[in-house]
Amino acid sequence: MRDEPKSKLRKWRNDLGYSLDDVCDLIKQQGLERPSAAKLSRIERDQSIPPEMIPALEAITGIPAKEQRPDLAKIFDVAEVAQ
Repeated sequence: MRDEPKSKLRKWRNDLGYSLDDVCDLIKQQGLERPSAAKLSRIERDQSIPPEMIPALEAITGIPAKEQRPDLAKIFDVAEVAQ
C-alpha cells in the first residue's frame, strides 16, 4: 500500500501526472529562473519553498501561499488585505 504524499505540491503533481521537469518548466513560464528537478524534489520532500517561488507555485497549482509556507502566513495575510 502506498502512502499519500506529505507534500501538497507532490500530491498535486502526482494527481496530474506531471514530472518534476514539467513543473520546473511551468515555474520558468511564470518568469522565474528554472529550478532543477533535484531542487524541486527536495522542496517536495523537506526543504522550505523559497519565498520568491511561492506566488508562481500558487498560480500554477492553486495551493494558497499560506498553505505552502505556514511559517510565513502573516506575510501572506497582510498581502491579501492590501489587495
